[in-house]
Amino acid sequence: MKGNTKHLNEGRIVDLSVPLTSMRSPVYPGSPQPVRTTFSTIDETGFRSNLWVFEEHSATHVDAPAHVVPDRSTIDSIPLSRYVGRGVVLNFARFRPKSEIGRSDVVKRLREEGVASGRLPDTILLFYTGYTRRFGTSSWLDNPVLNKEACEFVAGLQVKAIGFDAASPDREPYPAHKVLLPAGISIYENLTNLERLLHRTFTFVGAPLALSGGTGGLVRAFAVVDGDI
Repeated sequence: MKGNTKHLNEGRIVDLSVPLTSMRSPVYPGSPQPVRTTFSTIDETGFRSNLWVFEEHSATHVDAPAHVVPDRSTIDSIPLSRYVGRGVVLNFARFRPKSEIGRSDVVKRLREEGVASGRLPDTILLFYTGYTRRFGTSSWLDNPVLNKEACEFVAGLQVKAIGFDAASPDREPYPAHKVLLPAGISIYENLTNLERLLHRTFTFVGAPLALSGGTGGLVRAFAVVDGDI
């Protein structure tokens, strides 16, 4: 086959999403668990189909500005280009439980990845903490979070989105949601496998379901890594 398209083998794709599982998916405390029930069976109709009920912010998902700001962009109205970009993973796996990530911490780790802390309009900034894997344990919600100063700095980078492998990038009073979403910067939550992308060059893809009027959407996020892994 002629052309400039590189052969895309399975080894270059890293799945960054957790499965949506009936009654066993990571959801923020107070939110309902997804529920799956059989709608039709092969024996009855010749086709098997399931009916799902889930809250928009279940499992691996992305938040839209409408999640915190009335009359702002809903998940279906955001251009797909905002969900695809150069991915950069910053390593915060050794930060203390419940600690805050500050501006200087973000700057330091950008430098470690060889990224200048100027405008990064084509970038999706991912924070590796390792906490999605702790779902179901008592420490699941103890991940490091961004403080307001760090959120304001990230907003100034003008990235397309940020993502955490944790239930949330912040805690009350939720500076990440209140600073980044109004600035048009989407927030991915409950990502996984970010450790496989440390110090690598890759493209992040995380398009959500086009839920009409949705404040967020479930995502099958993945990375396409440059070269073999």
